[in-house]
Amino acid sequence: MEQRVRILLVEDDPDYAMLMNAYVNQACGPSLNYVLQNAERLEDGLALLAREEFDIVLLDLLLPDSEGLQTLTRMREGAPGVPVVVLTNVDQDDVGLEAIARGAQDFLSKSKIDARRLSLAVGFALQRDRLFRQIEGVVDASPDGTLIVDRTKTVRYANPAALALLGGRKRQDLVGRVFAYELAPERRVELKLAPEPGREISAEMRVAEIDWRGAPAWLATIRDVTELRKLEAIRAEVRERARGDQLKDQLLSTVAHELRSPLSVVKAVVGTLRDRLAGPLNEEQAELIVSADRNINRLTRLLNNFLDLSRLESRRARVSRAPLDPLELVREIVAGVKMANRGRRLTFALDLPSGSPEVRVDADMIAQVLSNLLENAVRYARARVTVRAAVGAEAVEVSVVDDGPGIPSEKLGSLFDKFVQLDRPRGGAGYKGTGLGLAISREIMGLNGGRIWAENAVGRGACFRFTMPLVGAPDAPQEEPRAGLETR
Repeated sequence: MEQRVRILLVEDDPDYAMLMNAYVNQACGPSLNYVLQNAERLEDGLALLAREEFDIVLLDLLLPDSEGLQTLTRMREGAPGVPVVVLTNVDQDDVGLEAIARGAQDFLSKSKIDARRLSLAVGFALQRDRLFRQIEGVVDASPDGTLIVDRTKTVRYANPAALALLGGRKRQDLVGRVFAYELAPERRVELKLAPEPGREISAEMRVAEIDWRGAPAWLATIRDVTELRKLEAIRAEVRERARGDQLKDQLLSTVAHELRSPLSVVKAVVGTLRDRLAGPLNEEQAELIVSADRNINRLTRLLNNFLDLSRLESRRARVSRAPLDPLELVREIVAGVKMANRGRRLTFALDLPSGSPEVRVDADMIAQVLSNLLENAVRYARARVTVRAAVGAEAVEVSVVDDGPGIPSEKLGSLFDKFVQLDRPRGGAGYKGTGLGLAISREIMGLNGGRIWAENAVGRGACFRFTMPLVGAPDAPQEEPRAGLETR
């Protein structure tokens, strides 16, 4: 396939133009065809370039309407995408080198040109231009804005990302204009940009000193860091909240420790009065003592829960995991809760397999988890609480199901967080728990290699599940509590 190369010669000497045309014809070969067209003035050449496509320009610097390197500058500005080879006189090699520094692909001494040198110069210039275009394509495709700014702070180059970040639509919107921001090679510069009305972004600019077309300049890269700054702000907020939570936990733990001793004294005194060891009580005094004793017991439970959770979260709690029969433990705990609720019209149902392998857990801790779940179920059940167990390949799964109102969907995500209670009546009426039972249960299951989660379909009650690893089975990977739908 024949390669056709269109050459525009901008030369006002007709004799030299004829000579160049002869050289071009000599340089043609079986697979390469040069086509030469001549313009005598710079303006004529730019007009041809505006109307027709040329692969390369051979440019004389001394023309009737332009002289010197200014001719090259005007050509580059008028046709920036076309490679240029400058034609110089024999004693102007320094001018040729300066021309290359200003964007020409090559230079040729007019008195030394022949067909071979012309062909080599054109081939080299085209190849060099292709290489530059590839590099420019990489820079243009970069998501970071890239600009070249000269020492007068005039923008000489801007890639599409820079145009988008700085609110430009075409390169002419930036190139040739003064760069409005500080250029500091020694540090990063934070910018607030408004690429379009009503939209502000955060950007980071880095600057390096370079040589651009024979003169010192700056290479500026601008990166949109809006999302990064938002993420950093969120991380800082999370760290601050975690720090605040830690301080609160430490304070609560310290207060709970300090309150235990005086509370024990108050409990003992109230117990002495309740049992009438300090003398008889009238009916009104007896009622007041009973109320005081009830609230002291509630405060004791609250302090114990604080201390339990503090030990669990700090991993200071002693865990004694040993093999045990999980079904026997379930029967024992359910029997105790059933006895404690004998006065209520509430049915407790057990759905357990005939037998199961042993699990490896701390029996007291698992008893606390199951007791917490049963207390929750009793609190919200209308008429029935069901406890089920199923044996899997690596764990025994226990479920506690009630027929109450279910868990509100907005609470599922925070159900195992501290101080979260469901539908707690306002004004002091109804059940008054600590909101720590499920948080304690989650910590316990983590220490025992199991998992705990809640499943729910509003209107059909709630189901809490936890797993205990079988002896010899690996611990369950710890995950955030999940919420889903119970199928029953």
